[in-house]
Amino acid sequence: MNPQPPHVVHIGFEAKHERLLRAGHRLSVLLDEDAAAALPDPVRERFARIGALRVPREADLDNYDSAFGQMVEMTGEFSAELGAPAAVVGLTEESVLPAARLREHLGLPGMRSTTARLLRDKVRMKEAVREAGVTTPGFWPVGPDTGMDEVERIAGRLRGAVVLKPRTQAAAMGVRVFPDSAAFVAHVRTHGLRPGHQVEEFVEGRLCHVDGLVREGRLLFLSMAAYLAAPYEVVTRGDQPLGSVTVDDPDLLSEAERMSRAVLRSVGLEDGVFHLEAFVAPSGELTFLEVAGRVGGGGIGEHIRQVYGIDLAEEALRVCLGERHRYTGPRTILESGVGASGWLHVLVPVTGRAQKVVRLDGVAELPGSVVRHTVPRVGDIMPAAPELYQSAGEFTLTGPASAAVADDIARLFDTYAVRYAQL
Repeated sequence: MNPQPPHVVHIGFEAKHERLLRAGHRLSVLLDEDAAAALPDPVRERFARIGALRVPREADLDNYDSAFGQMVEMTGEFSAELGAPAAVVGLTEESVLPAARLREHLGLPGMRSTTARLLRDKVRMKEAVREAGVTTPGFWPVGPDTGMDEVERIAGRLRGAVVLKPRTQAAAMGVRVFPDSAAFVAHVRTHGLRPGHQVEEFVEGRLCHVDGLVREGRLLFLSMAAYLAAPYEVVTRGDQPLGSVTVDDPDLLSEAERMSRAVLRSVGLEDGVFHLEAFVAPSGELTFLEVAGRVGGGGIGEHIRQVYGIDLAEEALRVCLGERHRYTGPRTILESGVGASGWLHVLVPVTGRAQKVVRLDGVAELPGSVVRHTVPRVGDIMPAAPELYQSAGEFTLTGPASAAVADDIARLFDTYAVRYAQL
């Protein structure tokens, strides 16, 4: 008698990851109603059962975790048909924690909720990281019960700009930056404080991201890149480039590796992919900002896959499935033979209306360092409510040094343009 294929539960799913769906698995997926309705037919057909979660419509990365009871109920229903789950897969920011909780509920191996909570709650995360001796910004948890005396005490300890942000969101969601502590205090007096927030010291410096793979506590791959503009500026200004350029300074990469090892130990991440952000001062000193147990957003994962030959999304899947890692290449980007690389996404403007592409400029003048690009076609329709960071042009570049790649990206950002007609 042949054994039945294993039942694998996915929590959340992005159509771009269709390559990760194994033909030898019986697949179920749990995702919010809107995402379930938007699944392309070829992807929908890969799942034996689809569970549509009832969650609030507003963007909130805690929505999935709040639907955990629904997940348990649906998984039990699906298991009657597909068999007891052999693995739970959660590859996105909002799915890492509920996936860990569901594994524990089902008695399956994998990331525990203790680690998943540290990877989601930025206050608990920085407490653990700071205790491990890593430099962090000053930070204070706040909420509706925080009195004005405490608000003024916190403000008195800050110099320069003040950051107010949710403890469990990402991609600059809900972040407010005030020019000084007086503006922050005035805001709180007028508007109060919402639950689950933190006040954070504003850190001057280049914002970089460190991405990698760790298995059994060993760093198998490490990349470091500097953002072209901080995600907060991309989200709030609308005229900033989304992308990054790899770091080719071996001393800085070595310092990033030291920080990454300490951070991963402090949050208990021994098996998985990670996306860490840190500020780099002019002196080269690093200040930790946050870390996530998933592939970096935007074009980070695809850039790394194209240039360095490691599919971090697939490696994350293999961790969830309890499989051995596939990647056996160079340990760091500086050992890869590629001098430097980068990526750029030109974003669709958010207008509240559908837009038709009527003209493309600059495609014929792309720099020679562009090794891959994807652009829309004239006549393509961009939806009225595009997803966060929806691109209207994606570019991957390689070059001999970081400065050369950065120069080419700046020229590309100035010359490439998409013209739209409002519909």
